[in-house]
Amino acid sequence: MIHRTARAAFTMIEMLLAVAISVIVVAGLYSLFTMQSRQFMAQDQAMNMHQNLRFASDILSRSGRMAGYGTGGEVYGQLGWDGTAQDNTVGLPPMITWDAWDGATDAVTFIYADPSLEVMTDPLVIEASSTTSISFPHKRQGYNTRLSSLEVGDLLLCWDYAKLPGTVAYLWEVSADGHSGGAVTVVDNSTLLDFTSVVNDNLPPVMHCSRAQIVTFYIDNNSADGVGPGSSAHPVLMMDLDFDFVDGVPDGDDIPLVDDIEDLQLAYCPADGDCQDGSGDWQNSLTREESMVAWMMRFSLVARSPRSDKTRSEVSRPVSLENNSGAGSVDGYSRQALTSKVQFRNLRLLHDF
Repeated sequence: MIHRTARAAFTMIEMLLAVAISVIVVAGLYSLFTMQSRQFMAQDQAMNMHQNLRFASDILSRSGRMAGYGTGGEVYGQLGWDGTAQDNTVGLPPMITWDAWDGATDAVTFIYADPSLEVMTDPLVIEASSTTSISFPHKRQGYNTRLSSLEVGDLLLCWDYAKLPGTVAYLWEVSADGHSGGAVTVVDNSTLLDFTSVVNDNLPPVMHCSRAQIVTFYIDNNSADGVGPGSSAHPVLMMDLDFDFVDGVPDGDDIPLVDDIEDLQLAYCPADGDCQDGSGDWQNSLTREESMVAWMMRFSLVARSPRSDKTRSEVSRPVSLENNSGAGSVDGYSRQALTSKVQFRNLRLLHDF
């Protein structure tokens, strides 16, 4: 007699149920993974935008606080400025404002002396106003190192505290490298109208001098000009250090500071204004005279994510910053905005209270 052993097996219905449950579980896990990945990417982008804004804000704030140091409110010599273009009929103010310089974003230029390189001229040498050499007591501690750092094309800013009625500053272009012997070779200023209007036959016997910092901050969002790394897809906060910014286009030697900063908006409060938010005294630009005694600057920066997420439906561009209403269309970019204020502590010294 033959006994048959029964073999256990899944029925077709059980197989289908098992497959269906597996699909549901896998789909749930995949959905959870996708959601967590997007949240992680969103948090990472938010952190990067926050860091970019803080870095950009720190640089702007630091330069703004230094604006005017060593200038006395105006600088005579190289790079004289008449309010519309480079010339030498009037002196260079400590700050130049550019409202909507490229049609939307703003820009600003700060002029100040580098305090870490400050030296005093040799009191035993009196230079003629047409001099091409400025002498320093190079044997003083640290002077050789500071003077040797000056190179061709640098700008030497010197100021005279003893001049009445107040500090007067002068700007020369350095024309040679290496100044360890105590004399800095410069370009003759005696043909410049703003310089000759304030300098007599000789320069002051004792001046404080340092490398001039002429720093301009602007947004590069144009790839068509072939200059700079910025484009409409990746706007960049730029820094110009030689004042060729006034030509109206970026230059190849400008420094990219922060990626994906799409807007810079600036407002200024004059010395006699109400500098509280909401006050009508805030201005989008300053005249040359107003810039010499400005009290405070308010600046707004907008950072955006490096990539657009087309699944986003909300408009995250701020509706309005200063006099720029911004974009109202949905483009899928995440954005953060930061607004800060800076007091011009060096320009406050020029106020007549």
